[in-house]
Amino acid sequence: MRTQILSQLLTAGVATAVAAAVIAVPAVFKAKPTTVAAPTAICTYQWYLSNSRTSGTATIPMFAYGNTPMVPLSGDWDGAGGDTPGVYHPEERKFFLTNSFAGGVGQVTIPFGAVGDRPLAGDWNGDGTDEIGVYTPSTATFTRRAADGATSTITYGAKYQVPLTGDWNGDGTDDVATYDPPTGSFSFRLPDGTTRTFRYGDPYWKPLIGDWNGDGRDEPAVYNPSTATFYFRVSGLDPTETTQSIRYGDPGDLPLVGDWDANKTSTQGIIRY
Repeated sequence: MRTQILSQLLTAGVATAVAAAVIAVPAVFKAKPTTVAAPTAICTYQWYLSNSRTSGTATIPMFAYGNTPMVPLSGDWDGAGGDTPGVYHPEERKFFLTNSFAGGVGQVTIPFGAVGDRPLAGDWNGDGTDEIGVYTPSTATFTRRAADGATSTITYGAKYQVPLTGDWNGDGTDDVATYDPPTGSFSFRLPDGTTRTFRYGDPYWKPLIGDWNGDGRDEPAVYNPSTATFYFRVSGLDPTETTQSIRYGDPGDLPLVGDWDANKTSTQGIIRY
């Protein structure tokens, strides 16, 4: 289960959250990273993950995993109930997944995708384990890979959007969505084929998906890169918006979210490189 915006005016919920986002950036984030040597790889991505959306402090010891130009992601790769790191190398077109927070070398390597594809992760069949996938921007196609290597595809939305996945209705299976950066609009494809579209946050903020309240349904969030602030839409796809926010990390960090402690609730993290 999932693991990246209004126009000039914030919605009332986000505006309230902005006023409330006064948590100071902890000292743990102030030092810029140095290169860390893994047993057989050089990892320059430093991961700072937190199990709390009310504290600006990382609760999991920092670890190094991945390097440029890899794309970070998270998922429950072994079905144990919590999310752990993964990265996708767009040039080699390989996923490197791990079931721990130890850093270093990935435990599982899966070649998948084509040049220009973007990585995905989700529980495609409701078995409690996340699998990989890719999004092809030129055709707006989501290709989902099962554990046995079989694939299935969904074409959704306009071309060249930001792809997202999540369980929108709590049935245990992840569906697809897209985010349009110039408008700050999310578009969700529901299991019955209907769609739900709304704007959230400012244009070009970073979209994220997670279960913010532990109800089994995934909801959207956005990250303001200029202030290093996460905005979690805890009301999900409901018309009435309720937002929580926290400042975490520094501007220029890469945001991501996941259920790091397997309590069925997603929290924030950042990657520094």
